[in-house]
Amino acid sequence: MSCALSKFRQIAGFDQLSVARSGKLSCFAFALKTGDFCLYSPVAGLAKADGAVPAEPGAVSMIFAPNHYHNKGLKPYSERLPNATIICSEMAKPRLQKQTGLDFASMDVLSAALPENMQLLQPEGLKTGEVWLQVQQGQRVAWLVTDAFSGALRPEGEFNTAPSMLGTFPKFGIKHASTYREWLEKQISMQPPTHLLPCHGSPVHNANLGAALITVLEESI
Repeated sequence: MSCALSKFRQIAGFDQLSVARSGKLSCFAFALKTGDFCLYSPVAGLAKADGAVPAEPGAVSMIFAPNHYHNKGLKPYSERLPNATIICSEMAKPRLQKQTGLDFASMDVLSAALPENMQLLQPEGLKTGEVWLQVQQGQRVAWLVTDAFSGALRPEGEFNTAPSMLGTFPKFGIKHASTYREWLEKQISMQPPTHLLPCHGSPVHNANLGAALITVLEESI
């Protein structure tokens, strides 16, 4: 990944992914087909920091709001990156527009710009319009998630071995628990993740991560 994202640290094992952290929250940057970047869940605490955006004009062309709660970083980043297209899911759009007053483009715009090894995942059974990003590099498969899962906070660059879940997520994030679980089990059966990159806390790496995610869900709902 280009050193243009000077405050973003590349994630081990994934050339196209980097992360910057403010407190317990993380903002991810991933490379698009064009070579520029999209920010996943921009964090307000990073928006005004030196190096929190690329040095070259236009290096970030998209900003993705991955659910309707992660919105505090959108306005400050949109002011710093006025030419970037802001994107969200249709389910998240009503609350995001009300909270920010911003205009949001369709996820189709982002999907069309993704490299072949990336895809958007839209979990079923949730009520926040949350969308994940799946990135595959070799045998490694990463899931970028917003509130659905989390990880204990560790020093930057270190991985957890076990995922966790925010205590508020079952009440405020899940609409139909059985639907969500069925969707998650099906997604894991098709292509199990090896890495979890949550916006809350530190990343997780586990050879049996799929089973660990199901266990966390079962214990939390």
